[in-house]
Amino acid sequence: MAQEGTDEGSRIWIPEGDDCWSSGDSIQDVVDAYSLFLEVCHPDHKKHFQDRLAADPDTAKAEAVVFSWLRLRGSNPQLAESPSTGGIDYLCVPESSPLFLIEVTSLNRDAVEQRSGWPDQLDERAHAFSMITPNLWSKARIKAPQLGNHVVPRILAITLTHIGASALLGTLAAEWMMMSEPKIQVPIALSGQPGPTRTVTDLRKAAFIRLQNHSVVPVLQSISAVLLIAIWDTQLEVVGLLHPEPAVPFIYGVFDDVPFLRIEWPVRQGILRREWVVAHPSPARYYHSKVRITDAELKGNIT
Repeated sequence: MAQEGTDEGSRIWIPEGDDCWSSGDSIQDVVDAYSLFLEVCHPDHKKHFQDRLAADPDTAKAEAVVFSWLRLRGSNPQLAESPSTGGIDYLCVPESSPLFLIEVTSLNRDAVEQRSGWPDQLDERAHAFSMITPNLWSKARIKAPQLGNHVVPRILAITLTHIGASALLGTLAAEWMMMSEPKIQVPIALSGQPGPTRTVTDLRKAAFIRLQNHSVVPVLQSISAVLLIAIWDTQLEVVGLLHPEPAVPFIYGVFDDVPFLRIEWPVRQGILRREWVVAHPSPARYYHSKVRITDAELKGNIT
């Protein structure tokens, strides 16, 4: 247990490991530890990471944060990217689940500010903002070719470090990325009673499906699933989307506490039915944790 105060009467008992009282490592701590891990275990990747940290710090920091999170969860991430030719960032080898690949990318904060109208700063004014569905759709389209031609499931982790990241990458963001931004259809009748008001979508910015000859067909099938990850200084929040018909399905149970969105497939009678794999979904939250090099890794026993 931990105690505070200088005398017996002023000490406050704090339960060990209680998330209400503990806090995670900072992003800088995570980045420093990841850089040391690369220096010890993968020296050929160290300079590549440092160069990326200088050129695109948000993406480099996101890679360190996601790697550390995967390692903490027991997904056993291993570097899959080649420093010279590139490739997908990590191959995960969980003990009791199938292998999967994960590519980490970060949304540009300036582009997010422009699209959402939400400045990346705290102030006392009230702001209206827009969701960033086009940014998410565009990121999936750009990354889909990189995730092609593999025999294991492939996950795209889209990250954002922004004051509004929790709202911009939350459950609503997942629903709109899956089905595009909804519209309200209001029938107008010249005579008699108008038809019912409905919520509809044209699927123009839907990540995994589109309309073709009046049918809903799958696209970007190289992506098995998407993780939307909001990154804060000491923690992250995660929600997921499952592709309805990927080239290789992903068994989402490996992330048993992450809510995943899916749709009923195939789509029948033009009605899109969506569901979360958990009731009353809210983003899963985790504190950052620095990578700790194992004795085996120090001895050079690296898989």
